[in-house]
Amino acid sequence: MNSAARWAVCVSVLAALRMTTASYAADPLEKEPANYAFATYMGSGLYGATDASLFVLNIPMTFQWRDRDDIRIRLSTSAGFFDYGPDRIEELEIPDSIGTLTLIPGVEKVYRVSEQWELIPHIDYGYAKNFSTKEEAQVYSTGLHTRYYIKGEIDNHVWVSKLVLAGYRTFSSDYRDNYAKVLTGFDYKTSGYVTLKDGIAVPTLYGLISWSHNGIDYKEKWKQGNAQDLNYEIGVSLYAPKPIDLWITEVNRVGLGIQRNPFGKVIRLFAGTPF
Repeated sequence: MNSAARWAVCVSVLAALRMTTASYAADPLEKEPANYAFATYMGSGLYGATDASLFVLNIPMTFQWRDRDDIRIRLSTSAGFFDYGPDRIEELEIPDSIGTLTLIPGVEKVYRVSEQWELIPHIDYGYAKNFSTKEEAQVYSTGLHTRYYIKGEIDNHVWVSKLVLAGYRTFSSDYRDNYAKVLTGFDYKTSGYVTLKDGIAVPTLYGLISWSHNGIDYKEKWKQGNAQDLNYEIGVSLYAPKPIDLWITEVNRVGLGIQRNPFGKVIRLFAGTPF
């Protein structure tokens, strides 16, 4: 298999973001949620629990299946670090121990509806573990990703939409939960470019809106929701039409975004797709 995709490592500071995770010290194992299992779909960042902070780092990759460019193997790796808060991030301290780990392989199929429009459904099934509680869980998801291309002066602009439905079940306590996410965004390639050693990089502007929810009452939550439940983000990036090789994968973009979510404003640094 040849590496054909991006390495998205988003670094967000979400100091006020509250997870529904209960206290690890106070709650018995049979009542312990495993929301960290959704980290791959929620995104990298700093999440505040009731008694500790959890910094999540995601590395999603895709690989072309043999000689077929319409089938890709997905591999999402996510690591969580407890007690790694804003103060340690500001001092550029490296986490000293891993708290959670998820390994989620999957497969996606590209359906080219037209020269401009692609539909990309996926199925994932993987494993998650909390090293603090020793709890393990199976993680599964399905979803649909669409890409609509608009011709630009140097490269195509792209409109992206995503729907993800995920779930988990812990092995020992049989705790279950679900997660849903809806996202739409637009990436605009400018007409300028920056010369690099191995090619050029095109400045881009992007914007996105997303909505997500933990639990099974998606329809009721959506009906009762309002604009305050949405996440808004705008940002800039440098996009390299010829990706840069980094060991087992390739990176074609680095960027900076500002996000407004129900908990406040967030500055997001990323490598790979902003979506």
